Amino acid sequence: MYISLYDVGLFSLFVLLVIIGGYLIVVLQRALGVLCLIRGVLDAHQDDIGETISLFKETLTNINELTVSLKETTDHTNRAVRALPGEFTDTVEELRESFETFAFYAKIVGDVVKAVFSKAA
Repeated sequence: MYISLYDVGLFSLFVLLVIIGGYLIVVLQRALGVLCLIRGVLDAHQDDIGETISLFKETLTNINELTVSLKETTDHTNRAVRALPGEFTDTVEELRESFETFAFYAKIVGDVVKAVFSKAA
């Protein structure tokens, strides 16, 4: 009696299929265990999950209100910042004119004082 190469190949293939089948059974059993654990957690916290989901609508409404408020605030700030350079320029121009007027009057007073005290000496 002798064993052919064909019989050894079939036996090896059969053993390999049995090993792969056993491995798949173990993997599926663990996956089923994990799914049962997840199901248990979901069942235990079903009320909390329902409450959280019911708050989503209110949360989205609040987020939309905050977004609108932020947009309005940004627009107001943008307008204020754009108005600042014009107001600042106007204020600087007024200060410059005031200093020019003050310098003009100071020069006149200085000339008068110079003229009065230089003739007296």
